[in-house]
Amino acid sequence: MLEELKNPQNALFSNELEYIKGKLGDESWVKVYDDSQSTQDKSIFYSGLIYSEDIETALQNTGWEVEIGGGFPNCVKFPDGSVEYSRFGMAAEPLVLVREYSGFRDSHTEISEEFRFFHNLYHEKRRNEYLKLDESGKEEAVIRFQGETVLIRLKEIRQFLSIKESHLVLFFDYIRYSNFDISTIPEENRKDKYFDDKIFYQFGINEASNHTGYKAMSYLRGKKIISPYRKSKSGFWPYSEDKVEIYQEFQINETPDGDPITFTCDPDKLANSFGVNPDAPEFLTPVYFTRDVLQRYYGDSDRFSVEDSYLRCVGSWGLRMDNNHENIVIVFLGYLGRDLPEKEREYWKVFNIAPRGALSATTSMRDLLGVPFDPQGLDLKFKQRYRQLNQKWQEKYGWSLFRELALADVYSFKNLRVPINNSQSEFDLQILALTKVLIDALNEHEIKKNISSALKENEKGITKFEKMLKEKEIGDYEVEIALLRNIQELRSSGVAHLKGSTYSKLVKKLDLYDQELQKVFSELLNKVIIFLEKLISSIEQQ
Repeated sequence: MLEELKNPQNALFSNELEYIKGKLGDESWVKVYDDSQSTQDKSIFYSGLIYSEDIETALQNTGWEVEIGGGFPNCVKFPDGSVEYSRFGMAAEPLVLVREYSGFRDSHTEISEEFRFFHNLYHEKRRNEYLKLDESGKEEAVIRFQGETVLIRLKEIRQFLSIKESHLVLFFDYIRYSNFDISTIPEENRKDKYFDDKIFYQFGINEASNHTGYKAMSYLRGKKIISPYRKSKSGFWPYSEDKVEIYQEFQINETPDGDPITFTCDPDKLANSFGVNPDAPEFLTPVYFTRDVLQRYYGDSDRFSVEDSYLRCVGSWGLRMDNNHENIVIVFLGYLGRDLPEKEREYWKVFNIAPRGALSATTSMRDLLGVPFDPQGLDLKFKQRYRQLNQKWQEKYGWSLFRELALADVYSFKNLRVPINNSQSEFDLQILALTKVLIDALNEHEIKKNISSALKENEKGITKFEKMLKEKEIGDYEVEIALLRNIQELRSSGVAHLKGSTYSKLVKKLDLYDQELQKVFSELLNKVIIFLEKLISSIEQQ
């Protein structure tokens, strides 16, 4: 009790003082704005940017250099009567701006445009977060809105401060109502203050007004400083220190005893045609991976695109590769070190295997001989023929045979592939994608307009397509139309719905029981490619 009389702030704000002195501003996520209230407690956090030379002055008082709801452009009038335009209208720049519209619209918080632009942040509305891409193209949250609280990651704050040559001041104000009997506290102990090179706060306790229902009202208000990184640690040009990059070693061969032979993918340590590093492996040494390495990229089609001989991370990096094989992917050793970010190389290393087979004809002709060459991978060839047919159809008839996919369905085309493994789920997923882009996307509206014969009420797209082909005399495609119906039936009886007797009959009809599902899909896709090529040829000959 005696200790409480001497230090009532410790009794009333022990947890808050522990947080302010210990964690505030040092956590990985910094609370830069918060407004929390209850019948007994109120706490407010805010923040502002102050130039480094003004920090000493700021730590001499608990006043806020920027007010909530302020920090906007306006005019300032000085005692001598002069008026100047002010970008912020206050001594500090707000990091968080509270926008209010006099009740006409709901108030909301925004983050300094300069900070958002500095880090090139993107607003993810669904999660109400601001994100950035790291060097490997991975999204990282930098700003989070959680109800009335705004959190910003400390790393990005200190990077910004280092280049801006500023400090961030975190303001805090706690008010607490209690039944503390202040008559027992000597008057000289009813107020206190504390300061060091980072913190300044004041404590006070007074009698509460009668309407509160409590005897005492106490407060704890002040500020704490977050310092910038050294510029050399900011990670921003031209101040950042040169990063020591780690180049993984990949297996490029194996000994007669089956032991792996590995070498670094550092481009500067590989041999080239100019005689550099003559005893090292060539820059264009093939490195082999299981095709599972692509699963990660197929699974995130918003950020990645697996294309003909190329893997693309949108807006970040790209890698030339040989993906014209059924079960392997080949990348030249120098490309791994030159084009992949360090984190991605770590991922690829997991799928590295001993060499097996040769480069595809596509890669050999294109990369080594500089000769244009069509893709050989069935999924890549399908996409190429699909686009070619649609273009030639448009040129010939004035409309597209396959409708443009809705934005929410584009992934079906991008991710269409020979199944990476023989699982039923992977097979079903690819049947679904193939049906969507090949059958569901048929331009039924235009097809119907180009049929003169009568249509039955329930005739679907494939039947309409067949009638139009016959009327336009675009070849004889009974076998191919039957193929489309089989693919459609596979989707309807076994992918879109629970598998039953219809699916079992179709499996028996197509002789799927004893075959690997990868092979089954490859055969279906190859037949579709032949169909597309026949259509292209028919159009060209008309």
